[in-house]
Amino acid sequence: MRVHSVHLKAFRNHADSHLHFSPAVTLLLGNNGQGKTNVLEAISYVSLSKSFYAASDAQVVMLGQSALEIQATMVNNAGRESDVRIIADMAAQKIVQVNGRALDRLSDLVGMFPAVILSPEQGRIIAGAPAERRKFLDLVLCQTSRAYLADALEYRRVLRQRNKLLLDARLAGTLPGRELPAWTDELVQRGSHLVARRAAFVQHLSTGFASTYGDLIGATADAALRYATVDGVEGDMPAEAIAPLMQADLDRRSGEERRRGTTLVGPHRDDLTFTINGMQADRYASQGEQKTLLIALKFLEFDYVTGRCGETPILLLDDVFAELDRSRATHVMNRLQGHGQCIITATDELLVGDGIQWDGERRRIVVESGACRETPV
Repeated sequence: MRVHSVHLKAFRNHADSHLHFSPAVTLLLGNNGQGKTNVLEAISYVSLSKSFYAASDAQVVMLGQSALEIQATMVNNAGRESDVRIIADMAAQKIVQVNGRALDRLSDLVGMFPAVILSPEQGRIIAGAPAERRKFLDLVLCQTSRAYLADALEYRRVLRQRNKLLLDARLAGTLPGRELPAWTDELVQRGSHLVARRAAFVQHLSTGFASTYGDLIGATADAALRYATVDGVEGDMPAEAIAPLMQADLDRRSGEERRRGTTLVGPHRDDLTFTINGMQADRYASQGEQKTLLIALKFLEFDYVTGRCGETPILLLDDVFAELDRSRATHVMNRLQGHGQCIITATDELLVGDGIQWDGERRRIVVESGACRETPV
């Protein structure tokens, strides 16, 4: 998969920008605040139907405007083109069209045009709250499995209903209503499928995590990640085996749930732990080590998405090299070879390495005050 071109209207500080990308490496070059990240953000709309950076469309539309528009031409591995158009009007429902046909649901876009995104904000995957790591799991698995996406959407609905019953009962000083067991059964059914897919995904990542991290630093290292979920879940255990474990955990904590008025067991409580030489990365790793862990994670995500989708995802790398020394930056650039299309932002092209030939395979675009121009070879 690759993005051939993008046309942005009233998107952040891009009033009317046209960009054409190399099928290999495109460098978006410019000072901070000029609109480089916004281009990657627009491409994330095409992949996810929303921004990887902003919480809502209202934060993305250009100041003083009431609607934004993104038009993109995407090309899959077989060479087939797709035209995508997204219109987000603050006074109307968002419209997503693929080849002129409006999608029934925004979620239908997820997985059509897979992308792997690495931005400074995603450093929270390593060192932030557990919710950031659950978001990472969901973004990857929703792009690669329609069944996971359906289960995730339904699980959120069920969780809201179950939490409401528990909270209402706590506030009223009564026991939860007779509806609770039915919502619990649905929670277990959907939740066990989510946990099974997450566990299999993390097991896949774990297999090559240490070696990938070692390749990036140019040395051997004991880097690892672990999935923390429902008690008793191990490896690639199927959903049918996870469901009774989840039910048993819910039974054990039912009294605590009533006291606190919320659901305490399920994939909404999951977490990932990253370690280097047995030490937790969020507490003891340097910023450079944490960023290298994140890059290793993203390369493994790339391999997983490729294998599951049968399409090479687009790599969107935002300010990746800022906290890396020259040696690690070189290892990253070497690793990018053969990874399909990669779009990188940087304030200085020297950050991405010396001696790069800017040609048809490697394109350099200067972004300044929301205006884009390709620099000569």
